[in-house]
Amino acid sequence: MSPTSPVPGRSAPLTARRTAYRPGLLVLTFAGEIDALTLPILERELRAAPPGTTIVDLTQVAFVGLAGARALAAAAERAGTEGRRFGVVANSRTLARLFRITGLAAVVPMFASLSDALRELLSAGVQDAAC
Repeated sequence: MSPTSPVPGRSAPLTARRTAYRPGLLVLTFAGEIDALTLPILERELRAAPPGTTIVDLTQVAFVGLAGARALAAAAERAGTEGRRFGVVANSRTLARLFRITGLAAVVPMFASLSDALRELLSAGVQDAAC
């Protein structure tokens, strides 16, 4: 787990776990809430993503504010510009609705499970390498 400092006035701060499944494949798993107070944790982890494929797992996140959605959109755009693959795993109806309303669903590939994200993003990487 990446070190996270407690957020004042919160009972459950945002935590982040970085799992490098292999070189070029990072899964960032977040737990807690992403709001204005915890946004710096999300942004720090997204900025530190290495080249390759990054999957952001939000299945343990109870709330994502608009600033968090914007940070995810910026990370997806940055990844595209840098030739990297990026995706978000979110199985909450609330998060899926937020992503649709904000337009994030059109910018960021979303998946219902980590296995779906791995299958789709890694097969895209194999197709890219074959071209």
